[in-house]
Amino acid sequence: MATVAGFLGYVNYREPFLGKALDYLLGAGLKGGEKELLEIVMPEPSTAAELVAAAEKRLGEYARDFFTRRLRVAVTLQSAPGTELKLFPVENSKAWNQVVYFLPLDDGCEECVGPGFAALVIGKPGYRDLAKRVARCPDPAALVGECGGEFFRARELAGVVDHAVPRARARRGIVHLVTLCRGLDDALALDYACARLKEFGTPGHEGPLEIRTRLGRLHLVFPGQFCSGLSLVHRLAGA
Repeated sequence: MATVAGFLGYVNYREPFLGKALDYLLGAGLKGGEKELLEIVMPEPSTAAELVAAAEKRLGEYARDFFTRRLRVAVTLQSAPGTELKLFPVENSKAWNQVVYFLPLDDGCEECVGPGFAALVIGKPGYRDLAKRVARCPDPAALVGECGGEFFRARELAGVVDHAVPRARARRGIVHLVTLCRGLDDALALDYACARLKEFGTPGHEGPLEIRTRLGRLHLVFPGQFCSGLSLVHRLAGA
């Protein structure tokens, strides 16, 4: 049976970058007498909403293909509460899952020492606590520990995954990956790298079956969008 959740997965298959923007939806559902309307609610203002609104026509074509009937898609904008936009797939996943916020350490980050990645892995409840306290915390490294998280560095994406997967395994959960969107090409390259890790595993460490079980999707934070996790990673990487 064709469902709205299935349709969102189909969009991710057809246009991975558009799928990353849809991660920020506030709601989606079929409406109308014959449910001929698919409404997608996005947070305003946000880059994610702009990307989805600009793709409204394409989304209508995808909806027609997926639901096998003519369906109108309407993108509705709604003010989001709070300063930090919420990732729908992360917010609606199990409370014991882990989230990894990571940034590349290269010329794009003048205050950080590279190469490689700086990352924070933390449980969902711990992150909620951290997000409330980080702005007024004079010792961010201590705050990470208090909230049950870990800050670490890795030479490559496989190392980030190797560090985070055992935490998820111990808690019988999965790992969500969150990073800054530095452009379409970089985002798709990272997405492809995650797919290769799921297919082949990491060099000498986690096997592909375990990674497919434990590694969730890559999510993007768009430029100009505030994210407590990435802000904290940047602070700690430059310390």
